[in-house]
Amino acid sequence: MGHANKALLWEDSVYPDLIVKILEQGTDRTSRAGDTTSVFGEMLKIDISKGLPIMQGRKMYVQPVLGELAALLRGPKSIEDFKRYGCNYWDSWADEHGMLNLDYGNAWRDFNGIDQLKDLVETIKNNPMDRRMLITGWRPDNLKHLSLPCCHLLYQWYVRDDKYLDMIWYQRSVDVMVGLPSDVVLAAVWTALLANDCGLVPGMINMCLGDTHIYTNHGAGALEYLNQLANRPEPPKPVPFSFVKGTTVFNFTPSMLIMDEYTSGATIKFALNV
Repeated sequence: MGHANKALLWEDSVYPDLIVKILEQGTDRTSRAGDTTSVFGEMLKIDISKGLPIMQGRKMYVQPVLGELAALLRGPKSIEDFKRYGCNYWDSWADEHGMLNLDYGNAWRDFNGIDQLKDLVETIKNNPMDRRMLITGWRPDNLKHLSLPCCHLLYQWYVRDDKYLDMIWYQRSVDVMVGLPSDVVLAAVWTALLANDCGLVPGMINMCLGDTHIYTNHGAGALEYLNQLANRPEPPKPVPFSFVKGTTVFNFTPSMLIMDEYTSGATIKFALNV
């Protein structure tokens, strides 16, 4: 398939190649949330210096993803912390009072008293060759108490050529048709925010993926997506984006991202397997 060694636009071959590999070479597995076809240990390299890696082969609603990032950057405690920024898909994991116990975001901002995000920004600015520019969201001591353990859980940044900010993102469990497109946008915007804060240019995001799967009930939609992508009148193009003046990783809201319009295929509905 060759996608592991390419630094391309998201839909040039990186994403569709992964879908084809799973469908053709994956193994059938039974999981907590449903039957899947799965591969393990994929690496996707995506160049975000050229634009936002947003879906163009099918319709993608980016505002909820931006809202999710805005909530995570503040440490969400309830579904209202997501909904106030336009993200409406966390209800399934909340308790009867709408409360959530998550290490997503919360561990970023308070890991036993350590604000990892604040320390990260200071390190990128003042010691850009440091090899400890990481954030972790995985807390084994807290797993039994969580509404949902982190799927993506470890992030590292690297300043390249005194100009570009690159990222590695590790994800233990990857829902390829529903979750991954949103995760890629979240990683790209998060890295771009950090670059914006630190006077750098967004570079590469390197997605290191553990159990990488397509749910059985997503199989038909996956084939429909590949067909829509193949029949686009023109190939996907970069979607330039920027931030309004004064935007930081600490005050980000969805309205602060300025994105060029783009054309996409039709909406394909996928069930949310929880």
